[in-house]
Amino acid sequence: MKILVICQYFYPEEFQINDICVELIHRGHQVTVLTGLPNYPTGIIPDEYKHGAKRHEIVDGVEIIRCFEITRGKGIVGLGKNYLSFCISASFKALLLRKNFDVIYVYQLSPILMALPGLLLKKITGKKLFLYCCDLWPESIKILVKNENSGVFWACKTISSYIYRRCDCIGIQSKAFIEYFNNVHNLPENRLKYIPQFANEEYLKQDFDEIHKGTNFVFLGNIGIGQNLDCVVKAVEKIKDIPDFKIHIVGDGSYLEELKQLVHSAELDNFFVFYGRQPASSMPKYYKFADACLLTLRGDSIIGQTIPSKLQGYMAAGKPVIAAIGSPTSQIINDSGCGLVVAAGDYIGLGIIMKRFLLNREKYVNCGQAGREYFRQNFTRKQYVDVTEKTLKELAEGKCCV
Repeated sequence: MKILVICQYFYPEEFQINDICVELIHRGHQVTVLTGLPNYPTGIIPDEYKHGAKRHEIVDGVEIIRCFEITRGKGIVGLGKNYLSFCISASFKALLLRKNFDVIYVYQLSPILMALPGLLLKKITGKKLFLYCCDLWPESIKILVKNENSGVFWACKTISSYIYRRCDCIGIQSKAFIEYFNNVHNLPENRLKYIPQFANEEYLKQDFDEIHKGTNFVFLGNIGIGQNLDCVVKAVEKIKDIPDFKIHIVGDGSYLEELKQLVHSAELDNFFVFYGRQPASSMPKYYKFADACLLTLRGDSIIGQTIPSKLQGYMAAGKPVIAAIGSPTSQIINDSGCGLVVAAGDYIGLGIIMKRFLLNREKYVNCGQAGREYFRQNFTRKQYVDVTEKTLKELAEGKCCV
């Protein structure tokens, strides 16, 4: 197939769509990616991409076409400029593209607007459009737009419904999204396909055991309000009398500075270590000294029903998972036996299971292997791309999402 992929974020930014496109190339398909200028999450474009450079390049066999965008700013205004600039620029660029592709594949992170160039091309060419939904809209902006009765939120919901309903098939990473799409966006279940995210399978082959003093809990990934790391801080307050444990936070995000201030205000600086954003190639170093990995999400919206991709990473690395999160993630943790879990936001419960792990680590030595086995059965890249490739082929042949 000749596949046109649309995503605002792509190499050298680190998202799973990079690996998906390379795997599709390896399977004999031609892949063209319509994307923006790399500046996530800092808002800074690397020097080699400035002044019109590298607007058209080929990386690992993937043809990359870059559109202009205003770099990411702070707050809703800064992000709004970034989102709109890519949407408009990519739509104009789409009109100039060769129209010989067989199917359109939108890898939808935030914003939902990145799908509009795909809808434009669908209308012009009559090709089917598959959208893989990583971020639910308008749910994803509730952190920034708290008033659901506001004009801004209403506009976002209207645009989101317009886009989702015009996709031929939508891939979802959590079965809990089925009810949401049906109730909020009036989409029938037969237009939705469950395709859980994957993680680096190379972790399965690596030994991440290390002898060290004390106990290390590690959190890796984006640090935003939605990750609810306040819950971890409050849990640590409950168990701070237990000696020799640390919380290692590896990542960056809009909530990082507030989180640091919260830790300082609670006088817990001695328990927390912050490393900032690290490249994916550095992750093995942090898994090496992790005795368990932390996973938290807010539970007050459908976003809490997401299965965070870091869960798959934790499982592939063979690390016990300590979580305060909603279903279906909690169900996966319980079914796999990969760790301990309490309800989202339950900081008292999180403190209890962290304490249980600290005082009885030998009871959980098999959790890591159980997680790896569950990962092999459910979360490999091959499994993800198999279903995605089959879906794209069906759509290219004119079939509906089945």
